[in-house]
Amino acid sequence: MGLLEGKLAVVTAGTAGIGRAVAARFLTEGADVVVTSPFQAELDETVATLGPRVTGVRGDASDLADLDALAEALRAIGRPVDVLVVNAGRDVPATAIVDTRPEMFDTVANLNFRGAFFTTSTIVPLMRDGGTIVLTASIAGHNGGPGHAVYNATKAAVRSLARTLTAELRDRRIRANAVSPGPTGTQGFSDFFDGDQEVIAQVAALIPVGRIGRPEEIAAAVTFLASDESSFVAGAELVVDGGMSQV
Repeated sequence: MGLLEGKLAVVTAGTAGIGRAVAARFLTEGADVVVTSPFQAELDETVATLGPRVTGVRGDASDLADLDALAEALRAIGRPVDVLVVNAGRDVPATAIVDTRPEMFDTVANLNFRGAFFTTSTIVPLMRDGGTIVLTASIAGHNGGPGHAVYNATKAAVRSLARTLTAELRDRRIRANAVSPGPTGTQGFSDFFDGDQEVIAQVAALIPVGRIGRPEEIAAAVTFLASDESSFVAGAELVVDGGMSQV
């Protein structure tokens, strides 16, 4: 039996990058998986590729109406949610604080933190007692990387949310934890550097293990936090960055 055998998992932004890797790993561990994305073509491709135990629900986690639609889709499935992975996030090109316009702030904050907050508040009532929540934070939540103030701050807020959720949901035995990836080889990561392999190699050189992480490695950490293997881990942060922020 897999670590998530017979469970129903929800993975927001589950059609690409880390979210896609998480959905694929959850399937191998026996879960049925609901993935979300604002892009219908990505949803269709993900369902076609990963198979019949995947359900795609179109929606943007920063849109409250879309979150309500996700809740309705979950009610229609007729089973409580066992695992919620709050994974949707974005950044904008590097911009100094003094040059950050309100609309740029909103683009990042509305998805990364507001979206995470209201995703949990919408889906938690549909979860079974004893379920698990995994929030995708980032090592950026601990640093002051110039040009990314909003992203950094929202990821710190996501990490904080795992603590509060754990405290508030203790009577229901729902554990919430955060996973904080470092540089990970997704299409979004490559696009962030415009595909410049020289720059990506420079980033890899800063990582003690000497390479960029793989989405599957983040998915392994998320699976640990989602499963009973982490039954005594709550309100915590699991950093998966090859040692980049640790030494």
